[in-house]
Amino acid sequence: MVAKAAIPIVVAFLAVSSFAAEEPIRYGGSSTIGRFITDAAAIYGRAVFRVHTLIESAGGERCAADGSCDIGGVAREVDDKWLAQGLIKTLIGRDAVAVIVNNDNPVDALSRGDLKAIFTGQLTNWSELGGSDVPITPYIVAEASATHTVFSDAILDGSDYAGTTPIAPDSKIVGRVTSDRGAIGQISFSFLRHNSTVKPLSVDGELASVGNATYPISRPLYLLTRADPPAHIQRFVDWALTDEGQAIVRYRFVGVR
Repeated sequence: MVAKAAIPIVVAFLAVSSFAAEEPIRYGGSSTIGRFITDAAAIYGRAVFRVHTLIESAGGERCAADGSCDIGGVAREVDDKWLAQGLIKTLIGRDAVAVIVNNDNPVDALSRGDLKAIFTGQLTNWSELGGSDVPITPYIVAEASATHTVFSDAILDGSDYAGTTPIAPDSKIVGRVTSDRGAIGQISFSFLRHNSTVKPLSVDGELASVGNATYPISRPLYLLTRADPPAHIQRFVDWALTDEGQAIVRYRFVGVR
């Protein structure tokens, strides 16, 4: 795992690395993987990164296919139709989808059954779960975000979300939960690194962390490129799997090495 001091150093040298870079790399897609790209930019030092994450994972597939980005980020399994068009996926890590509540909420742990009941509108007050007599306010990410689908597949068992409020971009979920005592939200664990304004819950006895590969709500993280990309693009993708690249991955995610 990268030392806690690493990210402030990354931020401090981001501009310096950009000026020294040789080639532009256009990244589009998952905002979760976008966190890795931003972290990696200053460490890598051999490219100028242009990052566009509002399009999320669905947009990452599209932009890699149509050439409007050099690398697409997809934080779930890649749709086979894109691979059939010749796109290449590279697994760089795995992400935990954390379930977060307000710091004043006394509830620390829920089961997957509890979560299904909350996010399908069957449970509506925290008192039903051993908490205070406060209405539950479930926040979800927008449908374009892979987090939306990954959470549904892991928790809802084919049911639809109900009684929920969609929020975009994903990062705004943290602010909503911070300011709402009855809130519960879904968010990539990567957005919670050193964040104490919300409380992640244990799910079926497992707590999301960069070292917990058995956390029940997780998903793969892929870099998506066209076949035979330019050398500087392939060089960065290959770098993400080196010891140095994986150290950056493991700052926020579970690595693949």
